[in-house]
Amino acid sequence: MKPEKILLLLAALLTAYLLGLVTASYLAEEAAPTAILRQLPATGKYESTIKVVAVRAHGEVGVVSQASAEVIPGKGRVLFSLNPFVEPDTQQSVEIAAVVAQQFTGKSLADRDVIYSIENIDAKLIGGPSAGAALTVATIAALEGKQVRPDAAITGTILPDGSIGPIGGVIEKAAASAENGLTLLLVPEGQSVLNYYEKQVTEERRGFVTLQRVRYVPKKLDLNEYLKEQGWNLEIKEVSNIWEAVELLVE
Repeated sequence: MKPEKILLLLAALLTAYLLGLVTASYLAEEAAPTAILRQLPATGKYESTIKVVAVRAHGEVGVVSQASAEVIPGKGRVLFSLNPFVEPDTQQSVEIAAVVAQQFTGKSLADRDVIYSIENIDAKLIGGPSAGAALTVATIAALEGKQVRPDAAITGTILPDGSIGPIGGVIEKAAASAENGLTLLLVPEGQSVLNYYEKQVTEERRGFVTLQRVRYVPKKLDLNEYLKEQGWNLEIKEVSNIWEAVELLVE
């Protein structure tokens, strides 16, 4: 092999090696935790409550209940009260809530059990992840020895990076919050204004025949304007992540 080709081959191998080192170093930095979690005191119980809004199974009526997050010495388990029973997506949601709460507070739950429960709800089965954001806020408040505003609630899913995801039944949840005397309801970003289609029917008489035309016109509903028209003293605010929610809810 000619010397020039040997030099080019060696240069290519060296470049690949260096790129490999750079890539490995970058991935290691990305994988490294941003902060070291602190251990909680050996003994002690931490607890906080939060209002939870939901929609009944038939999807027509909203309900307001109270959820609690209790942190006690244990084995790193995340538990949900079995009365009522919960569906798998709800269990996954509470597990994410505990993880995000650790990231937010910098406090470890490795030697603690987190027990979640929802009270004052007329149901035998709880399904759906829409209480995830609320349970995360309650866990953060508990770990920081604080409480959540009793006149406020939040609805939204929780994602592992702390983002708050969309939910359904916003109008029903807003109405239930207002009827129960709440003054603030946090909803996921983009859900304080709803898009819907209004049915419009026109008729045209042609001799002995009446022609009916049906069309659906796109409309927007601003929840804050709707609530004012109904005479309710409830403010809707959008939040995109758990940090914004904690700032508005935790006292």
